Amino acid sequence: MVSDDRPQKPLHVALLIDRWDPRRGGAERALAQFSEHLVACGHRVTAFGAEGTACAGAEFQRVRPRAPRMPGRVARERALARGLVAAASVAACDVTVGVRHLEQVDLYWPHGGSHRAGLEARRRSQGHFGATEPRGRHRAFVEFERTLLEGGGARRVVCVSEAVREEFEHAWPGCGDRLVVVPNGVDLERFRPDLRAAASASLRARIPAASQTALLVFAGREPELKGLPALLVALKGVRRPWHLVIAGPRRPARWARAAASLGLDATRVSVFDHLPAEELMCGADLCCLPTWRDPSPLVILEALAAGTPVLTTRNAGNCDAVGTPEAGVVLEGPEDLPALTAALTARLERIASGSVDRAAIRACVEDRGLGPWMASLERELRALAR
Repeated sequence: MVSDDRPQKPLHVALLIDRWDPRRGGAERALAQFSEHLVACGHRVTAFGAEGTACAGAEFQRVRPRAPRMPGRVARERALARGLVAAASVAACDVTVGVRHLEQVDLYWPHGGSHRAGLEARRRSQGHFGATEPRGRHRAFVEFERTLLEGGGARRVVCVSEAVREEFEHAWPGCGDRLVVVPNGVDLERFRPDLRAAASASLRARIPAASQTALLVFAGREPELKGLPALLVALKGVRRPWHLVIAGPRRPARWARAAASLGLDATRVSVFDHLPAEELMCGADLCCLPTWRDPSPLVILEALAAGTPVLTTRNAGNCDAVGTPEAGVVLEGPEDLPALTAALTARLERIASGSVDRAAIRACVEDRGLGPWMASLERELRALAR
């Protein structure tokens, strides 16, 4: 076969999302990184959503679908899903990328994995271990997923980890030939050990902690699912000096009250609705994510790239990145509070001794850079556009 060396024409890529706000982290931050990569490669990117502004190299187009005939959240979600697809079609976009609940999309990139699996993990985090059928809007979201995965609404599904691929193949056996695993990567320039001194100074300026106190960070929009309640309880039993910085929860005041109810006041715990990811991961001494389920948390990769050790569980889809004892510890789950307390204590003792090899920690993710990650995703878009 003779290879075709002709220049490939730029694509007009549509990003379909409810709110275009890359500061929110997770899928939004990854989508913003993808947008920046595509624009740098000469493509045109338009984000279609109900809310947002032009950012991350993408134009923004607000979508206001007609009010649904039937009231309620489910009807609004369905109207927005159809409105986003219609707006991208009117704009003559070459290929669509979706991370939210949709009925039709070219490339589906669900950072949360299977919605049903996520619901089951939330129930476990709340102490309910029996299976149950989803109701209300969650039932509708599972139906969206069925349409995309089993009904063929998604032409290609990018799984952020092998765990997500297994979830989808188990839930929707007919989708296997449309699944591709592209493990999440990390911006190795944005998160580096040589940024630690400045990031730590900036982070410490925000909180009432002494310079010798170890800084622990927890970042996530869904604190219960990511194990924050267990972390707070476990920290009560840790005697070494520490200060916990919580960033990104939907209701910051609720978690400040939750910490205070355990006797952990503002001198031990600080809660912020948002902090720069670089400051958090480069400024921390330990990244804590004792999660009940997370298909592939970017914070783990970002912390390791910054030379920050990680404490997480086997429920994190990319826990294999914590490849050495130097890089951190991987627990079975957050439910074993004595094990969590012991792991925190041991890690703080190691930090206090000064025996932390930042280069060895970063080495765990040096082959997972932003460039190869984004290029793999771009290749999937090119294949779909052809």
